[in-house]
Amino acid sequence: MDDPLIGQHLGNYRIDSVVGRGGMAIVYRAFDESLHRPVAVKVIDARYRDNPVYAQRFLQEARTVATWRHEHILQVFYAGQQDDWYYFAMEYVDGPDLSKVVKQYADAGELMPHEDVLKIGRAVASALDYAHSQGIIHRDVKPSNVMVARDGRIALADFGLALDAQQGSFGGTFGTPHYIAPEQARNSATAVPQSDLYALAVILYEMLTGAVPFDDPSPMSLAVQHLTQPPPPPRQLNPNLNMATENVLLKALQKQPADRYQSGAALMAALTTALQEPIVTAEPDALPMPPGGVAVPAMSQMSVAERVSLYLPPPPPAVQTSGTPPSRPSTRPSLTLAPPVEPPKADRLSPIPVKWLVIGGLIMVLLLLARGFVLRGLGVNDTPTPTAVAETTQPADVAALPTDTAVTDTAAPTVAPSEPPPTAEPIEEASTSPADVPSPTAVPPTPAPAEPPTATSTALSAGVPTTEPAAAPTATPSGPRLAMFYDSHSFYLYNPNANGVRVSQIVFESLDENGNLSGYWFEGQRWAQFYNLVEPFGCARLEMTKVAGWLRPSPCREYNSTVTPEQDADIVFWTARPGVAAFRVVWQGQEVGRCPASASAEANQCEVYLP
Repeated sequence: MDDPLIGQHLGNYRIDSVVGRGGMAIVYRAFDESLHRPVAVKVIDARYRDNPVYAQRFLQEARTVATWRHEHILQVFYAGQQDDWYYFAMEYVDGPDLSKVVKQYADAGELMPHEDVLKIGRAVASALDYAHSQGIIHRDVKPSNVMVARDGRIALADFGLALDAQQGSFGGTFGTPHYIAPEQARNSATAVPQSDLYALAVILYEMLTGAVPFDDPSPMSLAVQHLTQPPPPPRQLNPNLNMATENVLLKALQKQPADRYQSGAALMAALTTALQEPIVTAEPDALPMPPGGVAVPAMSQMSVAERVSLYLPPPPPAVQTSGTPPSRPSTRPSLTLAPPVEPPKADRLSPIPVKWLVIGGLIMVLLLLARGFVLRGLGVNDTPTPTAVAETTQPADVAALPTDTAVTDTAAPTVAPSEPPPTAEPIEEASTSPADVPSPTAVPPTPAPAEPPTATSTALSAGVPTTEPAAAPTATPSGPRLAMFYDSHSFYLYNPNANGVRVSQIVFESLDENGNLSGYWFEGQRWAQFYNLVEPFGCARLEMTKVAGWLRPSPCREYNSTVTPEQDADIVFWTARPGVAAFRVVWQGQEVGRCPASASAEANQCEVYLP
């Protein structure tokens, strides 16, 4: 709290607390007062503010990453200078770095589950492959630069020592000794993409065995060991690993870059296959004993997500960042779908301020008095007959309306036309009670169009009654198109338009065979916590944890936001399960389409058009 920047402003950012301190910069948690969101602000350390070389390197990091869009690389929002402070603002991750997670397992005498090792490894490998494709070598890959978000997202941070392969090195700093590749320890300027993959291999080695290959208090001694000594066989530290896994790790830690895996994808593919092979129990003398007779840690039954939840305080109630909501009610009150011909329920009424009730009551009294005076002056009896009351309150009368009459304003009944259009298709709202009220929300609802757009593949499962909407509208949609690709393990929202789409405005809700809400839903606001747009030709995605073979559709050029739920999570709305036959897409409170639920690993595609 004695940091001079705490409570101060750098541009639009209010500095709140220190997150971490690195070799040449300090990272703060801050609040963006323009966009009302938390951010991380990185500020160059006071020791290097007057050094033009370090200032150049610091700004180069911001310029390097600001143009990138990758789900596993922290997004840079802004860079600037205020007085003698150089700073840039970037995405804030609500979670610890990987070094803290690894330490938690070590303190418990356990090893990370293999599923989490693979998930973290794939994320870092994907980020590195992307950086390498941009001509950038990270040069400081280590656990403290890998962020683990509360919802399970993995992000690589701190490109402060990055080497532009075309422009050369900024200096002699060569990274962190425990994770440094031999060629980088010899000369930092000679680092290659496989140098980053060597560091990733050290992280994988550490997560699978509980120790780094080389450990010494002297950075120089560590560099020499990386240059000259072979790493200890992983099974010496963890005999529960199979030989195939050991071979993958040892190949990834070869002294010569050409002898290692040439891409992160190749490394992780080999490790994934190796970990699936059975463990062959060898004779006691066949396996090297752990040094010093140290007990071999067992694999933990606690996932990384559970470890992170122990490390972090509960999220603020206004913004949920966990992978699943705490419970699943039978319906979503904010977007209620009324069953056909069902009398309205009082508990679905929106709360109305008392002052409006009083004002409304006074207006009604005045109108009734005025009406009475006029009618009495004309000699007309204004007492309504019981029959007239019954005709305006019985739901059955609504069902008697022509089925092709669109009742689009649920706040009041509409009058059926004398001759309905011959080409009109029956829609769901025609069976809604005229006394039904809009879904409870503090904001008055926007009336739906006469013919709401529906999905181009909106046919529900075979058991859906014929009164449900199953065909696309006859009118050609004119709004932006969104595509969805999904299978039993993953879901992707794809934006094929030239402009970005705000995911905070979209909601997905599961439906049963009768078209009623079945209690599974996902709000796009969860994606928006990380990045509020689906960029042109980009995707936002949901990929289940502890499964392999995600869909990863080819149209997705980049992934802007990712949420990773468990298989049985309440936000998994798109898979067929008891009581789930389809799901609907809601945009700003209005249904814009329906899609069939996925019942297998085969790819599904569905499209909707926004108003």
